[in-house]
Amino acid sequence: MTPTIAPATTQATVDDAKLTETITWLDTAAEQQRQEWNIPGMAVAVVKDGKIVFIKGYGVKRAGTTDPVTTDTVFEIGSASKAFTAMTVAEQVDNGKMNWTDPVVRYVPTFQMINKNVTNEYSLTDSMSQRSGIPEQWGLDLGTLGYNRSEIVSALRYAEPEGNFRTSYAYQNLPWLAAAAAVENTSGKSWDENVREGIFDPLNLTSGSTTYAGLTSSPDHVTLHRMVRLDNGTVVANPIEDNWTFNSWVTIMSPAGGLNLNIRDFATWAAFQTGNGTWNGKQVVSSGSMNYMHSPTVLMSNSSGFVSGAKESYDVGWVTEELPDSPDIVWHNGNALGGHAMIMLVPEERLGVVVLENEAGPTAGDALAFQFYNKYFLNKEDPTLFATYLKNMKAGYANVFNPPAVTKPDHPAQPLALTRYAGRYTSDEYGPAKVTQNDGNLTLFLGKTSVIVNLTPWDGNTFSSTCPAWGEDYHGWVTFGTSTDESVTNLTTSLFLETDLYHRNATFIRTGSV
Repeated sequence: MTPTIAPATTQATVDDAKLTETITWLDTAAEQQRQEWNIPGMAVAVVKDGKIVFIKGYGVKRAGTTDPVTTDTVFEIGSASKAFTAMTVAEQVDNGKMNWTDPVVRYVPTFQMINKNVTNEYSLTDSMSQRSGIPEQWGLDLGTLGYNRSEIVSALRYAEPEGNFRTSYAYQNLPWLAAAAAVENTSGKSWDENVREGIFDPLNLTSGSTTYAGLTSSPDHVTLHRMVRLDNGTVVANPIEDNWTFNSWVTIMSPAGGLNLNIRDFATWAAFQTGNGTWNGKQVVSSGSMNYMHSPTVLMSNSSGFVSGAKESYDVGWVTEELPDSPDIVWHNGNALGGHAMIMLVPEERLGVVVLENEAGPTAGDALAFQFYNKYFLNKEDPTLFATYLKNMKAGYANVFNPPAVTKPDHPAQPLALTRYAGRYTSDEYGPAKVTQNDGNLTLFLGKTSVIVNLTPWDGNTFSSTCPAWGEDYHGWVTFGTSTDESVTNLTTSLFLETDLYHRNATFIRTGSV
């Protein structure tokens, strides 16, 4: 049975033939790309001059069903949440309780970077502008292993710099938790309360929530999906069940990537962002703070891969594409564990395009938004744009689309007696780990919540690993290090998000017996 596509609704009259033509193209292209990318459900909206001029749902809420996405269906917005955290800071600045350049440690005394001078200088703006100097997405799996926001902020002191503070761009999530903590300590309210009272309520974003439980309690919400490769090589959208252990990651990391909205409210947020900080006659945030959040802080690229000829910079919760002969773009996308979002603004023209998807990975929404810009402002389409995005997505998820062939040695070395690997281990960054041996099987317990990883001998001190709680698509490795007398001294293990996306593992030092 073919699902019904939710009807498009036009909220305001479009007195612009070119815009009408481009919206017509977008409507067709959205459904084409949804099917091309195998995305179960999607929603799209366009705003102009503070009003929604197009809004529509496509596909289904859950793969394999016929329940259609509507304009009221709630999705995750992933890292598009960062702009909401930036605005909670902006409101404290407008109230005279903070300054953008204040050091984080003034508001979060436990905050510490590995370099003392950086700790003292590291400002609220630095925590929200991807210029910390630490490696891209450092510590992303701390949430996977169950650490809370305060513990994750404290872990930043172990992050070895890879680039230069304030001049090197590298995308991060963890520093946003420090900004959220600063808002909490200044306001005396939780970050969630600040978002609701300072943003959701004045903008009437009635579908908004800040936790995974908030998503699932919405009467009309999507099921989230991950890309999974089947044994026959087909990649499918695999539903994430509500009881999946790692759904807690979204709530823990919410200030960086855990908000939920329907497309109508996401479009309202976009319309608000193209204005001067007022909504329905009320000044929600100052025009100065709005401009500050939309202003470049660190260069990402002199030649953007998104819009030809653009200079690309990270702002404060946003990205700016500066173009020589057409209006600048302010945008951000978001990829959470089971969804993707895109918000593109053209503030000079008070125009915005927003897209929500219920599958993590696919960036079809990003391509749709930028192609919309090409058609409307440049009067042309980039003929390779969608294919390039699809190719880049598959490269980023190579472990799913093109996993490396793994062949066990014909004559693998024997491991040590399994009891010799058993013991307690620790990592400054990831905390405790434990290896136990029962009935000839090794089990690794990782992190605060003791995530269970099962080990199978592979070759000598290297073991293949599985994580039943994560799912059948977890294929990892654990290698034990030994000293000259073959005493086990450490272990190096695959992680989860960090290994999948950034090819990083974690090393734990042995501290004693179990």
